[in-house]
Parts: sequence; structure tokens; C-alpha cells
Amino acid sequence: MLKARLRAVALAVALLITGAAVAQNDQTPDELLEDFVHYTKIARVDLAAGTGQKLLQSGLTDAELAELLDDQGRNAVERFDEAVGRALRMEDMAAIRDVAAELAIRIERGRLDLARNPERIEEAINMLNGRLRERRLGEDRLEAAGEYAVAYLFRRLVDGNDVVMKTRAREIIVRIGRQSVYPLCVALSEVAPPSQRAICDMLGEIGYSHAAPYLRELAMDPGAADHVRDAAARAFRSVGGIEAELDTLYTMLARQYFDESLSLIAYPYEPMNSIWEYDSFTGLVPTPVATEVFSEIRAMQTSREALRHNQSNEIALATFVASNLRRENQLPAGELDPVYGNLQYTPDFYATVFGTSTALDVLAMALDNQDTTLVRDAIGALSKTTGGSNLFTRRNGSGNPLIHALEYPDRRVQYEAALTLGNALPDSGFSGDFAVVPILASAVRTGNQSYVVVLASDPEDVRIATEDMEELGFTVIAHGASVDEVRALIEKAVGVDLVVMRQSSVEAARRTIADLRGIPKTTVSPVLINAGGTDVPALSREFRADSKIHVSPAGVASDALAAAIESLMQKAAGGRITDIEAEEYAARSLQTLRDIAISGTPAYNIADAQASLLEALQQRGGAARMLVADILALIDSDTVQQALFDAALQAQNREQVELLARVAESIKRFGDRADQRHLNALATLVQNASGDVADAAALVHGAMNLPAEQAIPFLPE
Repeated sequence: MLKARLRAVALAVALLITGAAVAQNDQTPDELLEDFVHYTKIARVDLAAGTGQKLLQSGLTDAELAELLDDQGRNAVERFDEAVGRALRMEDMAAIRDVAAELAIRIERGRLDLARNPERIEEAINMLNGRLRERRLGEDRLEAAGEYAVAYLFRRLVDGNDVVMKTRAREIIVRIGRQSVYPLCVALSEVAPPSQRAICDMLGEIGYSHAAPYLRELAMDPGAADHVRDAAARAFRSVGGIEAELDTLYTMLARQYFDESLSLIAYPYEPMNSIWEYDSFTGLVPTPVATEVFSEIRAMQTSREALRHNQSNEIALATFVASNLRRENQLPAGELDPVYGNLQYTPDFYATVFGTSTALDVLAMALDNQDTTLVRDAIGALSKTTGGSNLFTRRNGSGNPLIHALEYPDRRVQYEAALTLGNALPDSGFSGDFAVVPILASAVRTGNQSYVVVLASDPEDVRIATEDMEELGFTVIAHGASVDEVRALIEKAVGVDLVVMRQSSVEAARRTIADLRGIPKTTVSPVLINAGGTDVPALSREFRADSKIHVSPAGVASDALAAAIESLMQKAAGGRITDIEAEEYAARSLQTLRDIAISGTPAYNIADAQASLLEALQQRGGAARMLVADILALIDSDTVQQALFDAALQAQNREQVELLARVAESIKRFGDRADQRHLNALATLVQNASGDVADAAALVHGAMNLPAEQAIPFLPE
């Protein structure tokens, strides 16, 4: 009996496996989807991977995949979601993780495509006049379409004669809520008074404050009908508008856009968003733009509105300039800006043409936003227009953000701020002036070293991450299990170019990031989070809006790790400092230090660069070494003159001639600071040298003004 049952079970299993294999050769998309879910839920990874891959390669569009799943009913959707969740979470499902993720992404994308399809939107609007079930289905579709449905609903509201349709279209626009506000505001000034009043009522009911400037403008418009102005005033109060000048309200909205407030972006996590305009014939018209520059375009538009009402609004002007610079920085490669892409002048033109005060305001905004690339843009503009006479000329705000930039936790920013302040050669001291010369000196000394902090609770993770970073050319300045363990080392560091941390919990990662951002040296440092494969999705969702944080699966190949770090650092801070950049910073810093030393400006003390320059004198060669020697020859110090003397005596040929000339300059300027050993070595050099070397040595000997009898041995017999 038992044997018979075993034979029956074996036969059933064999038939099941054989049948599955045959079915997979000629299955419909419906069957492939059902089998993918089934095999995933019973952990048959091989079969799930096969059916999932066939479904992906079936030729169905994203929208068709979404319809395929949704048509199978609510239970099928729930089973699919459970299967995908299992595939993404469970370690034993790694073989189908990519397939499951791609299916989920394509189906979600397909749902969005379906929801936003113009024909389906029109069909859904027509369903609003149907029976209850049909109407509810239409309402659900329109709400899912969100902002994309507003233009179609608005057309029915303002153009149609069907009172019932107008009422239902209005209800859906209000239910769509936040995403309706921007297109409605664009239409507000363009439509007839009855429609204006309807828009005011809808905006007041929706209740989002970014409608305030548009409502206020209509309420103050002497050309508007009284009942429209009253409706606009009521709505203005309903959305929480504050009593302020119209240009101030538009400036406040522009600043919200500049700050990239997510509440002002219809679809903040999608690649494209719409810039709206109103056409008298077609109504509301969307222009798709890359989400990366949507906020910047809107900030430019609203700050321009503020300036239309008050040309003296310095904050609005700075917001326009800053947003324009950032727009250029953030526009993705290969994308076009259909709104501001063909301006007559470049962003750099606007950054300089309005003068130093505006550029300082832009820098202040960039520092507040911790936007490293924009900070550098603003400093670049200031470097072209700033001098001793206008260094601290700022009409709006207090303080000088250029001085604050000296403490910004990015070495490029520090170098460029110090170069700008140093080249200005101010004729008096200022708060923070003591930092300029040491920063310039560090640019000469530090070179292109990149510094990293490693955080992980497991010592083995620390070891692996440290080895990975050192292999990629980073210098690990601190490692530990928590921020508290490495805080002191971070605070002493020259800078922190990258933080690498191993985390599995979103909450723990959030706490660690907060601790890092609380330390001045790591407030803007890029952070790479290494996580287990099952933890990556949750961590990625948590930090997806922060361009300074990247989540990567632990254990990826070294080339993939290097690419992830390069991409992260490029977005956060312009990438690692290259050898060429380091040499350029060093050369520019040396030239500026030389100008400071020659000018004798009371704002700076060139002696603050002494230690770094003495180190550079030993490490550098060629023209850079001579420039270092030029600066050292202008520093009043026994140690410096003796170090120059040592370097000259150890050099050979033309380099020795050049260095001896710098020694002579130092002696002529500050007097003889040499030791007896220098005198002895110099005498030996003169006796044994000839030509240019002998002449240069004689120049030093003469500058020392030694007793004449000491030079008698140099006379011929």
C-alpha cells in the first residue's frame, strides 16, 4: 500500500514537472504571469526566473503588462505584490531578484502610462456621467492621472454647457488637490471672470499656500470684477496667505522652489515634470522638463514675477541668478531645457553683470542650501568682479558669505574662497582674515589626496572597506563603529571627502547621517551606504531625494564600487580632486601668496604659510620650487633664510643659481641670518665654482657684507 502511494506521488510529481516544462514552451502572457507568481511563492527559483524572463521578453509594453495584471483582479495583484516582496527580501531568492524588480518597475510604469493616456483620461471624464459604478471607476482613473488630468477637466469646466459635468469636473480637480494648484494658478489670470471665480473657490478649498501670490495679485487687480476680487481675497485667506507686498509673496514662493520643496513638485521621484502655460485656444498646455531642473525653472519664473512688481527686490534678483546657475548644473546630459534653454546670455553673464552684491547674495543662498557646485559658481563670479574696494559691498543681508566659505567643508570651496579673498588684497583686516594664508598654503602642500571615514560595527566590515578605499587611492583618516568613536579625528582632519558606512536598518542609517551632518567637517560630505541586498530597496527609498547619499549593495566588484563612488562624488562635490586640479590650485595659491607677500597688506600675515612652504621647498621642483623660494625670500624668519640657504647649497647647476639668488634677496631684505656652517659651505662653493654658480655665490657673499679679508683668498695669485 505504502509503495503504491509512493509510486503515485512520484508519478504525479513527474507529470507536474513535465507538464510545466511543456507549458513553458507555449504559454500565454497570462499564464506566464500566473506561473511567475506561483513559482516565486513556492521558492522554485529556477522556474520563476524562466517564466519571469519570458514575460519580460514577450514584447508587451509596460502599459500592456500593467493591464495584464490588473485584469486578473485584486487577488492577483496582491499575490504579485507578495511574490515580488519575497523575491526582493529573501536571501535564497537572489537569482530572481533582478527579474522581479524589473517586472515590478515596468508594471508600475505601465500603470502611470495608462493613467496619463489622453484617450483614457477623456474616456474617464465621459464616465463621470455614467452609472454609479462607472462614475466611480472614472473618478479613480482621473485621481490616478493626477496633474495630467487637470487640463482636460478644466476644459470641461470652463468650456462645456453640461452643468452636471462641470460640477463633477470641479469635484475631481479639488480631490486631486495639491497637483491641481500650479496649473490652476497659471490659468487664473487668463480666463473669463466666471472661471476666475471658480478657480479661486477651488484653490481656497484645496488650501495650499503656494497659490497665495496669484490670488493676491487678482485680489489687488483694479481691472478685475468686484465679485472676482472678493473671491480671490477669500481664497487668499483660506490658503494661509500672509499680508505682504506682492513682490515679497512671489519672492517667498521663488525661494521655496529654489529650496526644491517636494510639495511644489507634482512628481518629485519621476524623471519628468510639467511647466504649464495657458493658451487662449487650447487651454492649459504642459511642457515636459527634466525633474532635476523643474524647481529651478519655476524659481526663475516666480522671481521674475517678483521683479516685474519691484525691480529693486534684491532677494528676487539673487534667486533668479542662483536658480539659473543651478539649472545649468543640474540639467541631465542629453536633455534640453525647452523653457530657458535658448537665453541670449549665459548663466555666468547674469552672475557677474549685476555686480558683487548680487553675487554675494547668491553665495549666501548656496551656502544655506549646502549646494557645493553652486557655491563654487558664485565664488567664481566673485573672483572676476571682486577687489579690495568692493570686497564687502553687500546691499542685502549682513556679513560676508565669502568669509563663511573659508569654513565650508569642501576643499575646492575653501581654496577658491581663499584665492578670491587673497587676490583682492584688502587694505585692512577683517573677521576671519587669519584663515586665508593657511588655506592657500595647504593647497600647496596637500595635493590631490582624498580623505575617507569608514563606519561599521563589524571589524571585518571595517577591514574590507578600509582595504577597498586604500586600493582606490583614498587615505582613511578614521574608522570605527559609530560617529562618536571617530568624531575627534574628523574634527582634526584637513577635510572629509567621503564617508563609507555599512548599515542594514533605515533608522540606524538615519541616526548616523544626522550625527555626521552635525559635525562641521562632514555636513556636506558624500556618504556611501553599503547594505545587504535585502536592505538596499528600503535604504534607497529613504535617501532617494538626497544627492549626497548613495546606497550600494555590499560586496560589489571593485570597478562597480569605483564607478558608484565617482558618480556620488561627482554629483555631490564635482568629483575627486585630480592631479591636474591639485597642481592648478597649488600654482594659483603660490602666485597669490607671492602677491600677498609683495603687497604687504595688513590683512594677512605671510608668515602663517611658513611651515607649509618649507615643506613644499623640499617636495616640489622646477618653476613651482622657485616660486616657493620667491615667497620664502619675503618672510622675515631665521628658520626660513637658513632653509633657503640649505636648499641652495644642496642644489646643482641652474637650480642652484636661482636658489642662491633668492638667498641673496632674503639677506638684502632682512639681514644675515646664516649659521657658521653656511658661511663655511659658501666659501667652499666660491673657491670651487665657476661661471654662473660662482657669480650667484658671490652675490650671496656680498649681500652678507662680510669683512673684506674673508674674500681675499678669492683673488688670483
